Amino acid sequence: MGNKETTENKEPNSAISITPTLAERVAIAYKKFNSQLINRLLLRFMGLMALFYLLWATPLIQKTIIAPIAQIYAHISGAILNLMGYGVKVNEDVITSTAFSISIKNGCDGIEGLAIFLCAIAIYPATLQQKLKGLGYGILFLVVLNLFRIVTLYMTGIHLPNLFDVMHESIWQILFIALTIVALFTWIDSLPKTQIDQNKL
Repeated sequence: MGNKETTENKEPNSAISITPTLAERVAIAYKKFNSQLINRLLLRFMGLMALFYLLWATPLIQKTIIAPIAQIYAHISGAILNLMGYGVKVNEDVITSTAFSISIKNGCDGIEGLAIFLCAIAIYPATLQQKLKGLGYGILFLVVLNLFRIVTLYMTGIHLPNLFDVMHESIWQILFIALTIVALFTWIDSLPKTQIDQNKL
């Protein structure tokens, strides 16, 4: 019998590459994203704002918190306008006279700007004392700013009615958020420069 010749197919040695699953890729991307302080702050801020809007949209919050705040703004703004000689009357959240009427509804109550300010301070790496101080100054500033907005909007409706919609829907909406951000960065700038290093997140 002749010798059998056998051939063995041997694959060359090579590194085995394992393609990560989608879940693993997402986990790696999140870990990389979360390694940056600014990204962690951004995620927490977005989470708090999402929670705010979920609560804000509920009828209970609208009725028990938002509506009373709007009425308080209306009464204080009405008192200021009467001191200025406009002779207005206030009924719940409506400021009215024989010449013009304005209602303090969502968007004119300053709640969203205040929520941005509060959520940003809540997630920022600062001490409790520094946060409370920032909240105190920030809330006072935004309340006064919103009263000024309501009064000037009413005056615009009286004296420049053609500009009221632009002032209400564009100029003051942008200006209020912009000044909220300015107030926030003013507070951040007042903190010690080593604040982030001293507070690990």
